Amino acid sequence: MSTDRWTENLFDLEQDKINDNTTEAPKSLETGLQDLETIVKALEQKDLPLDKALNLFKEGVGLVQYCSKVLDQAEKQMEILLEAPDGQLQIKPASFNVEG
Repeated sequence: MSTDRWTENLFDLEQDKINDNTTEAPKSLETGLQDLETIVKALEQKDLPLDKALNLFKEGVGLVQYCSKVLDQAEKQMEILLEAPDGQLQIKPASFNVEG
């Protein structure tokens, strides 16, 4: 989806979905990230009316929350195979240190 198509059609086609809070979650993390990138590009336009910018921002926050949830679930599902002292493989939950 190009930025031009997004900004031209979003407010005509998607306004009802934004206003009634029934926006469906993206089908995948990748789709969510692509949609978020498109929203960011639209928000960077200087001539975007405030009410439309606020609606885009709200949708973007929802996408960030969705993507974060998907990543958290993926982290919980990941398991690391490690060799035990006896030579057997052990399955242990992944543990990641988050910087920032």
